[in-house]
Amino acid sequence: MRRSKAYIAVDVHARHCVMGWRNGRGQWQGAERFDTSEKGLREHLVKIAAAFKIVTIEESTLAAWVARTLQPEASEIIVCDPRRNESVHRDAFKNDGRDVEELSRLLWLGQLKGVYHPQDDTRAVFKALVQQYLELRDTQVELKQQLKAKYHRWGVTAVEGDRVYNTTEREGYLDQIADGSVRHQLHRQYALLDVAVKQQADAYRELLACGRRYPEIAEFLKIPGVGPVSAHVFDGFIQTPERFAQKSALWRYCQLAVTDRSSDGKPLGFRRLDPQGNPQLKAMSYWAWKGALQTRTPNEVKTFYRASLDRTHDRTHARLNTQRKIVATMWAIWKKGEPYRPERFLNPADAVER
Repeated sequence: MRRSKAYIAVDVHARHCVMGWRNGRGQWQGAERFDTSEKGLREHLVKIAAAFKIVTIEESTLAAWVARTLQPEASEIIVCDPRRNESVHRDAFKNDGRDVEELSRLLWLGQLKGVYHPQDDTRAVFKALVQQYLELRDTQVELKQQLKAKYHRWGVTAVEGDRVYNTTEREGYLDQIADGSVRHQLHRQYALLDVAVKQQADAYRELLACGRRYPEIAEFLKIPGVGPVSAHVFDGFIQTPERFAQKSALWRYCQLAVTDRSSDGKPLGFRRLDPQGNPQLKAMSYWAWKGALQTRTPNEVKTFYRASLDRTHDRTHARLNTQRKIVATMWAIWKKGEPYRPERFLNPADAVER
């Protein structure tokens, strides 16, 4: 006897949810609205009479929590990419009820693009820690830019470099501001910066402590140019190497894949890097490449880059080839559980995109 199936969509908001579903033949069975809570989500999923329940939720800040909440009652959960669901968001009569009806239709047709979510809460916490460290770093950069802009606004232009942020030298810069109220404003800006610096340092220490439980990070650090932040960022965002079947999928997630759009055999526009994916991983691979090139001693990353440059005669192509090689090498040693060996990096470069 065939098992009955239900294709269920959930539209999640902070205050309320809407859950609707289709049966195995694709027939719409209706939707219900209820207050957002663990109890409400589970009760409404249990009420749906089907042996096999496939649930979809659009990616959001609440998606991971909802997926964990529904996991015990669902046969399968797909957190889908809302950017791919244009028929949902461009509906002229858009509302929550129509959203779940259309999402369930796309689910039944098998047309939803899933977004990876870690199954392990420990990994999810580690990823959140990586994200917070990067946010604190960006906050610090923004505060520093604002500080220099304020000095410029009041005619103090000699603020290049980092000395203006130094706790022992900042008073000399403040003394150049005649107005007392403006000096107070700058003092508050410095106070915010000091907090951001301290919090970033605390987050960094916790990041290193949490990263010790993942042995692949120690192997990443053996690759020239890959420092502690880069190694932890890669580990935190990738979560598991098993999520990518091929390195081309990894490159796409790292924003290192090239788009190739055509119609009737003719190219549509210029080939370029696909903007979809994680910009932090692209930046990580760039700084690893740059760090390796700046070392005084020869290393395998330098050698690979120069061989690629000799072959392509294009610095950008050679750099991107090397960035792809860096992330592919990190992924491979992690997936195979093998130690890093320099000779792995020196395989022919013809396997990377050009």
